[in-house]
Amino acid sequence: MSSAAVYVESPSGGGLLVDTNLLVLFTVGKVNRQRIETFKRTCQYTKSDFDLLLRVLGKFNKLYTVAHVLAEVSNLTDLPGTEGQQARRVLKQTISLLNEAEMSSARSAEDRHYQKLGLVDAAISAVARAHNCTVLTDDFDLYHLLSHDKVNVINFTHLRAREWGI
Repeated sequence: MSSAAVYVESPSGGGLLVDTNLLVLFTVGKVNRQRIETFKRTCQYTKSDFDLLLRVLGKFNKLYTVAHVLAEVSNLTDLPGTEGQQARRVLKQTISLLNEAEMSSARSAEDRHYQKLGLVDAAISAVARAHNCTVLTDDFDLYHLLSHDKVNVINFTHLRAREWGI
């Protein structure tokens, strides 16, 4: 099994919506790959995980997000000093590449998953269904509920395990 193999098929035209933790990993990795394993918000990941994330992102032509996720990513990429400033620039560039689906907080709170998952994940759930896009997450609760709803969802932890040959 090649370490470069990524077991993801991009569904036709649906696009990909990446959850908060993985967008934080993306941002920190773009700022400084060496910080991934030491930064408090990404220390559960490795540089190899960042590479895997980049390969997965490269398989999709259209990338979605919601303002709720971007607000969290902005708050969670609180790197010190010049790295913090660079994180803001990376996030700004990333925002320009993403399709930001409109999802009000009131509408998100009406999603069937709001009570169990909270506002951000409810917004992700609603947008995934509305735009027929795949969700990439390492949040097991979100993965589990979306899977049961027959929403296309990829568990990043499963991809990591495949990379390790498990």
